Amino acid sequence: MPQENIDPGTEWIFCRDIEGKCSGLNPKTKVLEKKPKVIKIHGEEIRGWMVKIVQEQGEGHVKLNYKDFSNE
Repeated sequence: MPQENIDPGTEWIFCRDIEGKCSGLNPKTKVLEKKPKVIKIHGEEIRGWMVKIVQEQGEGHVKLNYKDFSNE
C-alpha cells in the first residue's frame, strides 16, 4: 500500500537499515515517521523502512512540461 503524502514539505521514501542508519539519507535529514517495510526486487525480499522526511529546499521532484522543450 503506498504511503499518502498529505503534509506539504514532506515525502515518504524507502530506505534500508545499514548499521542503524537509513541508507541514502543525509545525516541531517529530519525523520518524522518510520514504518518497517519489505519489498521484492527481482524476486528477492529486501527489508527496510518507509520513512517520512522533511524535504530540504533542494530535494523533491520537479515537474517538467515537455511541450516547452519542443521545436514546434
